[in-house]
Amino acid sequence: MLRRGSREMRRYGWIALGIVAVLGLGWTGAALGDGANTKEIEGKVHTFVLPNGLRFIVLERHDAPVFSFRTYVNAGSVDETPGATGIAHMFEHMAFKGTTHIGTTDWPKEQEALKGVDRAYAAMMAEKGKGAAADTTKVAALKKAFDDAQAGADKYVVSNEYSKVCEQAGANDLNAGTRTDYTEYQADFPSNKLELWAMTEGDRLANPVLREFFKERDVVIEERRMRYESTGSGRLFLDFLDGSFSIFPYKAGPIGRRADLESFSREQAMAFRESHYVAENMVVAVVGDVSKDEIDRLAIKYFSGVSDRAPAPPVSVVEPPQTQERRIVRQEDEQPIVFFGYHIPAVTDPHYHAYEALTDILGEGRSGRLYTKLVKEQKIAVQLGMNTGFPGEKYPNLLFGVLIPASGMDPDTVLAAMDREIARLQTSAPVTEDELAGFKTRKLASFWHGIQQNGDMAEQLVYYEGMEGDWHKLFRQVDEVNAVTVNDVMDAAKALRAENRTVGILHNSGK
Repeated sequence: MLRRGSREMRRYGWIALGIVAVLGLGWTGAALGDGANTKEIEGKVHTFVLPNGLRFIVLERHDAPVFSFRTYVNAGSVDETPGATGIAHMFEHMAFKGTTHIGTTDWPKEQEALKGVDRAYAAMMAEKGKGAAADTTKVAALKKAFDDAQAGADKYVVSNEYSKVCEQAGANDLNAGTRTDYTEYQADFPSNKLELWAMTEGDRLANPVLREFFKERDVVIEERRMRYESTGSGRLFLDFLDGSFSIFPYKAGPIGRRADLESFSREQAMAFRESHYVAENMVVAVVGDVSKDEIDRLAIKYFSGVSDRAPAPPVSVVEPPQTQERRIVRQEDEQPIVFFGYHIPAVTDPHYHAYEALTDILGEGRSGRLYTKLVKEQKIAVQLGMNTGFPGEKYPNLLFGVLIPASGMDPDTVLAAMDREIARLQTSAPVTEDELAGFKTRKLASFWHGIQQNGDMAEQLVYYEGMEGDWHKLFRQVDEVNAVTVNDVMDAAKALRAENRTVGILHNSGK
Protein backbone atom coordinates (compact mmCIF):
# COMPACT_ATOMS: atom_id res chain seq x y z
CA MET A 1 0.00 0.00 0.00
CA LEU A 2 1.40 3.34 -0.91
CA ARG A 3 1.84 5.93 1.74
CA ARG A 4 -0.09 8.89 0.55
CA GLY A 5 -0.01 12.62 0.84
CA SER A 6 2.44 14.93 2.51
CA ARG A 7 3.06 14.88 6.23
CA GLU A 8 1.12 18.12 6.54
CA MET A 9 -1.85 16.61 4.77
CA ARG A 10 -1.77 13.67 7.13
CA ARG A 11 -1.98 16.16 9.98
CA TYR A 12 -4.80 17.96 8.12
CA GLY A 13 -2.83 21.17 7.83
CA TRP A 14 -4.06 21.49 4.27
CA ILE A 15 -7.47 22.57 5.55
CA ALA A 16 -6.06 25.86 6.78
CA LEU A 17 -3.78 26.33 3.79
CA GLY A 18 -6.64 25.99 1.32
CA ILE A 19 -8.58 22.92 0.32
CA VAL A 20 -6.94 22.86 -3.08
CA ALA A 21 -3.90 21.41 -1.32
CA VAL A 22 -5.79 18.24 -0.55
CA LEU A 23 -5.82 17.56 -4.24
CA GLY A 24 -2.16 16.70 -3.98
CA LEU A 25 -3.73 13.47 -2.85
CA GLY A 26 -1.21 11.46 -4.75
CA TRP A 27 0.99 8.94 -3.07
CA THR A 28 4.44 9.56 -1.73
CA GLY A 29 6.33 6.64 -0.51
CA ALA A 30 6.60 3.07 -1.26
CA ALA A 31 7.80 2.20 -4.63
CA LEU A 32 7.23 -1.22 -6.27
CA GLY A 33 10.24 -2.05 -8.32
CA ASP A 34 12.14 -4.67 -10.18
CA GLY A 35 11.86 -7.98 -8.35
CA ALA A 36 15.57 -8.73 -8.33
CA ASN A 37 16.47 -5.30 -6.98
CA THR A 38 13.85 -5.37 -4.26
CA LYS A 39 14.97 -8.84 -3.19
CA GLU A 40 18.51 -7.51 -2.89
CA ILE A 41 17.38 -4.56 -0.75
CA GLU A 42 15.13 -6.74 1.37
CA GLY A 43 18.01 -9.10 2.05
CA LYS A 44 20.08 -6.27 3.52
CA VAL A 45 17.49 -5.32 6.14
CA HIS A 46 18.51 -6.29 9.67
CA THR A 47 16.01 -6.58 12.52
CA PHE A 48 16.12 -7.35 16.22
CA VAL A 49 13.91 -7.01 19.29
CA LEU A 50 15.05 -5.79 22.71
CA PRO A 51 14.04 -7.75 25.81
CA ASN A 52 11.46 -5.05 26.61
CA GLY A 53 9.75 -5.67 23.24
CA LEU A 54 10.98 -2.65 21.27
CA ARG A 55 11.62 -3.55 17.62
CA PHE A 56 14.50 -2.21 15.53
CA ILE A 57 14.90 -2.26 11.75
CA VAL A 58 18.28 -1.32 10.26
CA LEU A 59 19.32 -0.85 6.63
CA GLU A 60 22.93 0.06 5.96
CA ARG A 61 23.53 2.49 3.10
CA HIS A 62 26.99 3.98 2.94
CA ASP A 63 26.55 6.40 0.04
CA ALA A 64 26.85 9.50 2.25
CA PRO A 65 27.86 10.07 5.90
CA VAL A 66 24.27 10.57 7.12
CA PHE A 67 21.41 8.48 8.41
CA SER A 68 17.69 8.90 8.95
CA PHE A 69 15.52 7.49 11.69
CA ARG A 70 11.80 7.03 12.19
CA THR A 71 10.22 6.07 15.49
CA TYR A 72 6.72 4.67 15.04
CA VAL A 73 4.41 4.62 18.05
CA ASN A 74 1.26 2.56 17.62
CA ALA A 75 -0.88 5.25 19.23
CA GLY A 76 -2.89 7.97 17.56
CA SER A 77 -6.07 9.91 18.05
CA VAL A 78 -8.15 6.78 17.46
CA ASP A 79 -6.83 5.50 20.81
CA GLU A 80 -8.04 8.47 22.84
CA THR A 81 -10.85 8.29 25.36
CA PRO A 82 -13.99 10.46 25.30
CA GLY A 83 -13.31 13.80 26.94
CA ALA A 84 -9.60 13.67 26.13
CA THR A 85 -9.53 13.98 22.34
CA GLY A 86 -6.37 15.66 21.11
CA ILE A 87 -4.26 14.14 23.88
CA ALA A 88 -2.15 12.04 21.45
CA HIS A 89 -1.26 15.15 19.48
CA MET A 90 -0.58 16.99 22.71
CA PHE A 91 1.84 14.33 23.88
CA GLU A 92 3.67 14.52 20.56
CA HIS A 93 4.28 18.22 21.28
CA MET A 94 5.51 17.30 24.74
CA ALA A 95 8.07 14.86 23.31
CA PHE A 96 10.14 17.88 22.29
CA LYS A 97 10.09 19.46 25.75
CA GLY A 98 12.89 17.34 27.10
CA THR A 99 13.45 14.67 29.71
CA THR A 100 14.58 14.25 33.27
CA HIS A 101 18.10 14.90 31.93
CA ILE A 102 17.51 17.42 29.12
CA GLY A 103 15.62 20.70 29.52
CA THR A 104 15.98 21.23 33.26
CA THR A 105 18.38 22.92 35.62
CA ASP A 106 17.28 20.84 38.62
CA TRP A 107 14.97 17.90 37.94
CA PRO A 108 14.09 16.98 41.56
CA LYS A 109 12.99 20.55 42.30
CA GLU A 110 11.20 20.87 38.98
CA GLN A 111 9.39 17.60 39.61
CA GLU A 112 8.00 18.92 42.88
CA ALA A 113 7.04 22.19 41.22
CA LEU A 114 5.16 20.32 38.48
CA LYS A 115 3.22 18.41 41.11
CA GLY A 116 2.19 21.78 42.49
CA VAL A 117 1.04 22.85 39.03
CA ASP A 118 -1.10 19.71 38.77
CA ARG A 119 -2.68 20.33 42.19
CA ALA A 120 -3.42 23.96 41.39
CA TYR A 121 -4.96 23.05 38.04
CA ALA A 122 -7.15 20.34 39.58
CA ALA A 123 -8.43 22.78 42.22
CA MET A 124 -9.21 25.45 39.64
CA MET A 125 -11.02 23.01 37.33
CA ALA A 126 -12.99 21.54 40.23
CA GLU A 127 -14.41 24.94 41.07
CA LYS A 128 -15.05 25.77 37.40
CA GLY A 129 -16.80 22.43 37.07
CA LYS A 130 -19.56 23.62 39.34
CA GLY A 131 -20.90 25.64 36.44
CA ALA A 132 -23.38 28.33 37.45
CA ALA A 133 -22.76 27.52 41.10
CA ALA A 134 -19.03 28.27 40.82
CA ASP A 135 -17.72 31.08 43.03
CA THR A 136 -16.21 33.55 40.53
CA THR A 137 -14.04 35.15 43.20
CA LYS A 138 -12.68 31.76 44.18
CA VAL A 139 -12.09 30.83 40.52
CA ALA A 140 -10.04 34.00 40.05
CA ALA A 141 -7.97 33.23 43.14
CA LEU A 142 -7.42 29.65 42.02
CA LYS A 143 -6.43 30.87 38.55
CA LYS A 144 -3.81 33.13 40.11
CA ALA A 145 -2.51 30.24 42.20
CA PHE A 146 -2.32 28.10 39.06
CA ASP A 147 -0.43 30.82 37.16
CA ASP A 148 1.96 31.26 40.08
CA ALA A 149 2.58 27.51 40.22
CA GLN A 150 3.42 27.47 36.51
CA ALA A 151 5.80 30.39 36.96
CA GLY A 152 7.48 28.50 39.78
CA ALA A 153 7.98 25.42 37.61
CA ASP A 154 9.21 27.50 34.68
CA LYS A 155 12.21 28.66 36.72
CA TYR A 156 13.80 25.25 36.18
CA VAL A 157 13.13 24.98 32.45
CA VAL A 158 15.86 25.21 29.83
CA SER A 159 13.57 26.03 26.94
CA ASN A 160 13.91 23.98 23.73
CA GLU A 161 17.08 22.28 24.95
CA TYR A 162 16.18 18.94 23.35
CA SER A 163 15.88 20.48 19.88
CA LYS A 164 18.99 22.60 20.38
CA VAL A 165 21.09 19.59 21.38
CA CYS A 166 20.01 17.70 18.27
CA GLU A 167 20.32 20.61 15.86
CA GLN A 168 23.73 21.61 17.18
CA ALA A 169 24.80 18.05 16.43
CA GLY A 170 23.73 18.56 12.82
CA ALA A 171 20.22 17.12 12.94
CA ASN A 172 17.98 18.07 10.06
CA ASP A 173 14.22 17.68 9.54
CA LEU A 174 13.67 17.17 13.27
CA ASN A 175 9.92 16.69 13.32
CA ALA A 176 6.96 14.55 14.31
CA GLY A 177 3.37 13.95 13.34
CA THR A 178 0.29 12.59 15.06
CA ARG A 179 -2.02 10.65 12.78
CA THR A 180 -5.33 9.05 13.58
CA ASP A 181 -3.65 5.62 13.72
CA TYR A 182 -0.13 6.31 14.97
CA THR A 183 2.49 8.88 15.91
CA GLU A 184 5.86 9.17 14.22
CA TYR A 185 9.12 10.93 15.12
CA GLN A 186 11.89 11.64 12.66
CA ALA A 187 15.19 13.35 11.86
CA ASP A 188 18.34 13.05 9.79
CA PHE A 189 21.74 13.04 11.52
CA PRO A 190 25.41 12.97 10.52
CA SER A 191 26.62 9.41 10.92
CA ASN A 192 29.28 10.45 13.46
CA LYS A 193 26.44 11.53 15.80
CA LEU A 194 24.82 8.12 15.98
CA GLU A 195 25.39 7.68 19.71
CA LEU A 196 24.07 11.15 20.50
CA TRP A 197 20.91 10.29 18.54
CA ALA A 198 20.51 7.01 20.42
CA MET A 199 21.00 8.74 23.76
CA THR A 200 18.50 11.56 23.09
CA GLU A 201 15.85 9.40 21.40
CA GLY A 202 16.07 6.63 23.99
CA ASP A 203 15.89 9.21 26.77
CA ARG A 204 12.74 10.92 25.50
CA LEU A 205 10.99 7.59 24.96
CA ALA A 206 11.89 6.38 28.45
CA ASN A 207 11.98 9.59 30.53
CA PRO A 208 9.82 12.35 29.01
CA VAL A 209 8.84 15.34 31.09
CA LEU A 210 5.64 17.20 30.27
CA ARG A 211 6.98 20.64 31.12
CA GLU A 212 5.34 23.85 29.88
CA PHE A 213 2.27 21.69 29.27
CA PHE A 214 -0.45 24.31 29.56
CA LYS A 215 1.46 26.86 27.50
CA GLU A 216 1.81 24.27 24.75
CA ARG A 217 -1.85 23.34 25.10
CA ASP A 218 -2.70 26.95 24.25
CA VAL A 219 -0.50 26.61 21.16
CA VAL A 220 -2.51 23.56 20.06
CA ILE A 221 -5.80 25.38 20.65
CA GLU A 222 -4.55 28.21 18.43
CA GLU A 223 -3.46 25.65 15.84
CA ARG A 224 -6.99 24.27 15.79
CA ARG A 225 -8.45 27.74 15.46
CA MET A 226 -6.20 28.69 12.54
CA ARG A 227 -6.47 25.39 10.67
CA TYR A 228 -10.17 24.76 11.00
CA GLU A 229 -12.25 27.25 12.92
CA SER A 230 -11.20 30.39 11.04
CA THR A 231 -12.52 29.28 7.62
CA GLY A 232 -15.84 27.97 6.37
CA SER A 233 -14.14 25.06 4.61
CA GLY A 234 -12.35 24.15 7.82
CA ARG A 235 -15.57 24.26 9.82
CA LEU A 236 -17.29 22.16 7.18
CA PHE A 237 -14.43 19.67 7.32
CA LEU A 238 -14.86 19.20 11.07
CA ASP A 239 -18.60 18.72 10.62
CA PHE A 240 -18.03 16.29 7.76
CA LEU A 241 -15.53 14.22 9.71
CA ASP A 242 -17.80 14.05 12.73
CA GLY A 243 -20.79 13.13 10.59
CA SER A 244 -19.01 10.43 8.60
CA PHE A 245 -18.78 8.12 11.60
CA SER A 246 -21.61 7.57 14.03
CA ILE A 247 -19.59 6.07 16.91
CA PHE A 248 -16.09 5.22 15.73
CA PRO A 249 -13.37 7.50 17.20
CA TYR A 250 -12.09 8.52 13.77
CA LYS A 251 -14.82 11.17 14.00
CA ALA A 252 -12.79 13.46 16.28
CA GLY A 253 -9.61 13.66 14.18
CA PRO A 254 -6.06 14.18 15.52
CA ILE A 255 -6.53 17.81 16.52
CA GLY A 256 -9.22 16.98 19.09
CA ARG A 257 -12.37 18.80 20.15
CA ARG A 258 -11.97 22.32 21.49
CA ALA A 259 -13.78 21.59 24.76
CA ASP A 260 -11.36 18.74 25.46
CA LEU A 261 -8.32 20.82 24.55
CA GLU A 262 -9.45 23.47 26.99
CA SER A 263 -9.88 21.05 29.87
CA PHE A 264 -7.60 18.01 29.79
CA SER A 265 -4.71 17.90 32.22
CA ARG A 266 -1.02 17.12 32.25
CA GLU A 267 -1.84 14.05 34.32
CA GLN A 268 -4.18 12.79 31.59
CA ALA A 269 -1.42 13.17 29.02
CA MET A 270 0.95 11.20 31.24
CA ALA A 271 -1.68 8.49 31.64
CA PHE A 272 -1.97 8.26 27.83
CA ARG A 273 1.79 7.99 27.59
CA GLU A 274 1.95 5.24 30.21
CA SER A 275 -0.73 3.21 28.41
CA HIS A 276 0.53 3.61 24.86
CA TYR A 277 4.19 4.67 24.81
CA VAL A 278 5.46 1.24 25.75
CA ALA A 279 8.19 -0.76 24.03
CA GLU A 280 5.91 -3.34 22.48
CA ASN A 281 4.00 -0.50 20.80
CA MET A 282 7.10 0.96 19.12
CA VAL A 283 9.25 0.37 16.05
CA VAL A 284 12.48 2.23 15.31
CA ALA A 285 14.01 2.20 11.83
CA VAL A 286 17.50 3.52 11.06
CA VAL A 287 18.57 3.80 7.43
CA GLY A 288 21.87 5.17 6.15
CA ASP A 289 25.56 5.22 6.98
CA VAL A 290 25.40 3.11 10.13
CA SER A 291 26.56 -0.29 11.31
CA LYS A 292 23.92 -2.78 12.34
CA ASP A 293 26.24 -4.09 15.05
CA GLU A 294 26.66 -0.60 16.46
CA ILE A 295 22.89 -0.04 16.39
CA ASP A 296 22.47 -3.31 18.30
CA ARG A 297 24.88 -2.10 20.97
CA LEU A 298 23.42 1.38 21.28
CA ALA A 299 19.85 0.10 21.35
CA ILE A 300 20.60 -2.06 24.36
CA LYS A 301 22.45 0.79 26.06
CA TYR A 302 19.92 3.58 25.52
CA PHE A 303 16.52 2.05 24.73
CA SER A 304 16.28 -0.68 27.35
CA GLY A 305 14.69 1.80 29.75
CA VAL A 306 11.54 2.12 27.64
CA SER A 307 8.61 0.66 29.56
CA ASP A 308 7.94 -3.05 29.10
CA ARG A 309 4.32 -2.74 30.26
CA ALA A 310 1.67 -4.43 28.14
CA PRO A 311 0.14 -1.95 25.67
CA ALA A 312 -3.45 -0.82 25.86
CA PRO A 313 -5.78 -3.03 23.78
CA PRO A 314 -6.74 -1.91 20.27
CA VAL A 315 -9.99 -0.10 19.65
CA SER A 316 -12.91 -2.52 19.98
CA VAL A 317 -15.67 -0.18 18.81
CA VAL A 318 -17.20 -1.26 15.49
CA GLU A 319 -18.83 1.34 13.26
CA PRO A 320 -22.29 0.10 12.24
CA PRO A 321 -23.07 -0.08 8.51
CA GLN A 322 -24.39 3.16 7.07
CA THR A 323 -27.88 2.70 5.63
CA GLN A 324 -28.65 6.13 4.18
CA GLU A 325 -26.77 9.08 2.82
CA ARG A 326 -25.76 11.76 5.31
CA ARG A 327 -25.53 15.37 4.20
CA ILE A 328 -23.91 18.24 6.05
CA VAL A 329 -24.56 21.69 4.58
CA ARG A 330 -23.04 25.03 5.56
CA GLN A 331 -23.65 28.52 4.24
CA GLU A 332 -20.45 30.57 4.19
CA ASP A 333 -19.21 33.59 2.28
CA GLU A 334 -16.53 31.49 0.59
CA GLN A 335 -15.75 29.45 -2.48
CA PRO A 336 -18.19 26.51 -2.60
CA ILE A 337 -16.68 23.10 -1.95
CA VAL A 338 -17.86 19.52 -1.61
CA PHE A 339 -16.40 16.76 0.56
CA PHE A 340 -17.56 13.20 0.01
CA GLY A 341 -16.64 9.91 1.63
CA TYR A 342 -17.65 6.28 1.06
CA HIS A 343 -17.04 3.64 3.72
CA ILE A 344 -14.45 1.00 2.75
CA PRO A 345 -12.54 -1.73 4.68
CA ALA A 346 -9.29 -1.37 6.61
CA VAL A 347 -5.87 -1.51 4.96
CA THR A 348 -5.45 -5.11 6.04
CA ASP A 349 -8.42 -6.20 3.92
CA PRO A 350 -7.16 -8.47 1.09
CA HIS A 351 -9.08 -6.40 -1.46
CA TYR A 352 -7.75 -3.01 -0.36
CA HIS A 353 -5.57 -2.60 -3.46
CA ALA A 354 -8.73 -2.83 -5.55
CA TYR A 355 -10.12 0.22 -3.73
CA GLU A 356 -6.85 2.01 -4.39
CA ALA A 357 -7.09 1.13 -8.07
CA LEU A 358 -10.67 2.38 -8.22
CA THR A 359 -9.69 5.65 -6.57
CA ASP A 360 -6.76 6.06 -8.92
CA ILE A 361 -8.83 5.43 -12.04
CA LEU A 362 -11.56 7.85 -10.97
CA GLY A 363 -9.61 10.56 -9.24
CA GLU A 364 -5.86 10.33 -9.92
CA GLY A 365 -4.64 13.84 -10.76
CA ARG A 366 -5.55 15.25 -14.15
CA SER A 367 -5.91 11.87 -15.82
CA GLY A 368 -8.70 10.45 -13.68
CA ARG A 369 -12.12 9.93 -15.20
CA LEU A 370 -13.84 12.46 -12.95
CA TYR A 371 -11.26 15.20 -13.46
CA THR A 372 -11.33 14.61 -17.21
CA LYS A 373 -15.13 14.77 -17.37
CA LEU A 374 -15.94 17.53 -14.88
CA VAL A 375 -12.91 19.81 -15.16
CA LYS A 376 -11.55 19.36 -18.68
CA GLU A 377 -14.65 18.55 -20.70
CA GLN A 378 -17.69 19.98 -18.92
CA LYS A 379 -15.73 22.75 -17.14
CA ILE A 380 -18.15 22.69 -14.22
CA ALA A 381 -15.41 22.09 -11.63
CA VAL A 382 -11.92 23.49 -11.14
CA GLN A 383 -10.48 20.72 -8.99
CA LEU A 384 -11.26 17.18 -7.98
CA GLY A 385 -9.23 14.63 -6.07
CA MET A 386 -9.82 11.34 -4.28
CA ASN A 387 -7.94 9.04 -1.93
CA THR A 388 -8.38 5.99 0.26
CA GLY A 389 -7.30 5.67 3.86
CA PHE A 390 -9.07 8.69 5.29
CA PRO A 391 -8.85 9.76 8.05
CA GLY A 392 -6.87 6.61 8.94
CA GLU A 393 -6.59 3.09 7.59
CA LYS A 394 -5.86 0.77 10.48
CA TYR A 395 -9.64 0.37 10.80
CA PRO A 396 -12.44 0.64 8.22
CA ASN A 397 -12.16 4.09 6.72
CA LEU A 398 -13.31 6.32 3.87
CA LEU A 399 -12.65 6.59 0.19
CA PHE A 400 -12.54 10.37 0.43
CA GLY A 401 -12.78 13.12 -2.15
CA VAL A 402 -12.84 16.87 -2.58
CA LEU A 403 -14.70 18.64 -5.37
CA ILE A 404 -14.42 22.39 -6.06
CA PRO A 405 -17.13 23.74 -8.40
CA ALA A 406 -16.30 26.27 -11.09
CA SER A 407 -17.36 29.87 -10.50
CA GLY A 408 -21.11 30.23 -10.57
CA MET A 409 -21.79 26.50 -10.51
CA ASP A 410 -24.13 25.10 -7.89
CA PRO A 411 -22.34 22.40 -5.83
CA ASP A 412 -25.35 20.09 -5.99
CA THR A 413 -25.34 20.26 -9.78
CA VAL A 414 -21.65 19.35 -9.95
CA LEU A 415 -22.10 16.54 -7.44
CA ALA A 416 -24.95 15.14 -9.55
CA ALA A 417 -22.68 15.17 -12.61
CA MET A 418 -20.04 13.29 -10.65
CA ASP A 419 -22.62 10.71 -9.62
CA ARG A 420 -23.60 10.17 -13.24
CA GLU A 421 -20.00 9.47 -14.16
CA ILE A 422 -19.65 7.01 -11.29
CA ALA A 423 -22.85 5.30 -12.43
CA ARG A 424 -21.38 4.99 -15.93
CA LEU A 425 -18.35 3.21 -14.51
CA GLN A 426 -20.60 0.85 -12.58
CA THR A 427 -22.79 0.03 -15.60
CA SER A 428 -22.15 1.03 -19.19
CA ALA A 429 -18.46 2.02 -19.08
CA PRO A 430 -16.67 -0.36 -16.72
CA VAL A 431 -12.99 -0.19 -15.83
CA THR A 432 -10.75 -1.25 -18.68
CA GLU A 433 -7.60 -3.35 -18.70
CA ASP A 434 -5.66 -0.31 -19.92
CA GLU A 435 -6.87 1.80 -16.99
CA LEU A 436 -5.89 -0.91 -14.54
CA ALA A 437 -2.49 -1.25 -16.20
CA GLY A 438 -1.99 2.50 -15.80
CA PHE A 439 -2.70 2.25 -12.10
CA LYS A 440 -0.18 -0.57 -11.73
CA THR A 441 2.47 1.38 -13.62
CA ARG A 442 1.99 4.42 -11.38
CA LYS A 443 2.25 2.23 -8.30
CA LEU A 444 5.49 0.72 -9.57
CA ALA A 445 6.98 4.14 -10.23
CA SER A 446 5.88 5.44 -6.86
CA PHE A 447 7.25 2.42 -5.04
CA TRP A 448 10.69 2.69 -6.56
CA HIS A 449 10.82 6.43 -6.01
CA GLY A 450 9.80 6.04 -2.39
CA ILE A 451 12.60 3.76 -1.26
CA GLN A 452 15.45 5.80 -2.73
CA GLN A 453 15.77 8.31 0.11
CA ASN A 454 16.84 7.15 3.56
CA GLY A 455 14.04 8.93 5.38
CA ASP A 456 11.33 7.67 3.07
CA MET A 457 12.66 4.14 3.31
CA ALA A 458 12.73 4.30 7.11
CA GLU A 459 9.16 5.58 7.07
CA GLN A 460 8.01 2.70 4.89
CA LEU A 461 9.70 0.10 7.06
CA VAL A 462 8.21 1.30 10.34
CA TYR A 463 4.79 1.75 8.76
CA TYR A 464 4.56 -1.81 7.49
CA GLU A 465 5.99 -3.26 10.68
CA GLY A 466 3.83 -1.11 12.93
CA MET A 467 0.59 -0.92 10.98
CA GLU A 468 0.51 -4.27 9.23
CA GLY A 469 2.77 -6.26 11.54
CA ASP A 470 5.46 -7.18 9.02
CA TRP A 471 7.96 -4.92 7.29
CA HIS A 472 8.39 -7.58 4.59
CA LYS A 473 4.99 -6.50 3.23
CA LEU A 474 6.70 -3.41 1.84
CA PHE A 475 8.35 -5.72 -0.68
CA ARG A 476 5.30 -7.90 -1.30
CA GLN A 477 3.34 -5.19 -3.04
CA VAL A 478 4.42 -6.04 -6.54
CA ASP A 479 2.68 -9.41 -6.48
CA GLU A 480 -0.34 -8.06 -4.60
CA VAL A 481 -0.89 -5.15 -6.98
CA ASN A 482 -0.25 -7.22 -10.08
CA ALA A 483 -2.86 -9.70 -8.86
CA VAL A 484 -5.64 -7.09 -8.90
CA THR A 485 -8.13 -7.74 -11.72
CA VAL A 486 -10.74 -5.63 -13.44
CA ASN A 487 -13.40 -7.71 -11.70
CA ASP A 488 -11.82 -6.85 -8.34
CA VAL A 489 -12.04 -3.15 -9.12
CA MET A 490 -15.64 -3.45 -10.27
CA ASP A 491 -16.50 -5.22 -7.04
CA ALA A 492 -14.88 -2.36 -5.13
CA ALA A 493 -17.00 0.09 -7.12
CA LYS A 494 -20.09 -1.32 -5.43
CA ALA A 495 -19.10 0.73 -2.38
CA LEU A 496 -19.85 3.92 -4.33
CA ARG A 497 -23.54 4.08 -3.51
CA ALA A 498 -25.51 6.89 -1.92
CA GLU A 499 -26.52 5.04 1.25
CA ASN A 500 -22.83 4.36 1.97
CA ARG A 501 -21.82 8.01 1.59
CA THR A 502 -21.47 11.17 3.63
CA VAL A 503 -21.43 14.48 1.79
CA GLY A 504 -20.39 17.89 3.09
CA ILE A 505 -21.41 20.89 0.97
CA LEU A 506 -20.36 24.48 1.42
CA HIS A 507 -22.68 26.92 -0.34
CA ASN A 508 -21.64 30.50 -0.90
CA SER A 509 -24.02 32.51 1.26
CA GLY A 510 -23.51 35.55 -0.97
CA LYS A 511 -25.14 33.82 -3.95
